[in-house]
Amino acid sequence: METAKSSDVSGGTLPRRVGIVGLGLIGGSLARALRALVDPPEVLASSLEPAELERAVADGIVQRPATPEGVAAGADLVVYATPPDATLAFLESHAKRWRLGAAITDVGSVKRALIARAQALGLGARFVGSHPMAGRERAGYAASRPDLFAGARVWVTPLGEEGESAAAMVEALWRAVGAHPLRIEAAAHDRLVAWVSHLPQVAATALAGALADSPYEAGALGPGGRDATRLAASPAGLWEEILLANADQLEAPLAALESALTALAAAVRARDAAAIREAFERAARWREL
Repeated sequence: METAKSSDVSGGTLPRRVGIVGLGLIGGSLARALRALVDPPEVLASSLEPAELERAVADGIVQRPATPEGVAAGADLVVYATPPDATLAFLESHAKRWRLGAAITDVGSVKRALIARAQALGLGARFVGSHPMAGRERAGYAASRPDLFAGARVWVTPLGEEGESAAAMVEALWRAVGAHPLRIEAAAHDRLVAWVSHLPQVAATALAGALADSPYEAGALGPGGRDATRLAASPAGLWEEILLANADQLEAPLAALESALTALAAAVRARDAAAIREAFERAARWREL
């Protein structure tokens, strides 16, 4: 089998052939960002949506359209930009297809199940989890943009020391597109994102759900209301998988949200000006940090 060929990039090596399975917001944006580099790698890609792949090829973003299996077999670094359940399935079905020396990563926001599956498959030397904190509420290739990762934090979860070479390649990928990779253990990652990513999504969705039961349409919202409910436009199927995969870590964040909302509601009902002011001041102090 062929070995991966790489060129120097600050902090690691970026391979000359990157494969992306999935051309939605994250996968499409990664392909765009790679093609915008001064010395871009060749991008192989596949999509479950044929129209997305056709458009990416027409845009000059993808040089080699392929099936998921073709991407797995042809790239020096394979990125699974697919929903959690699909990524788990691809790890198993593609494990014998990857090139010798190729590194494998993903972009999912829940890591424990993925890392456990990779370990069970004996992929410690080549699989490295990734989670770019760069999502938006819109999905699909049409929402992708080349600057999506500029300045973004990307959590990286290697399986162990044996995967150091793969981790360096994955980190080089993210640095090349302007992101800042930081390493974290999978369980710590899932606890963190339950609070800082999944809870805000739940809150925005619940708020939009409450407003949906009101007599008012979304067009009546002011800027604050639009900002607060922006995440409610996120794809339902993806978030169903994410929340179920991280449900245990969401218990404490959800309890905290319920407690805060209950306390503020009680203060409003009691016309307790001091409690209302304290709730707003405490939130503002935290937000300004």
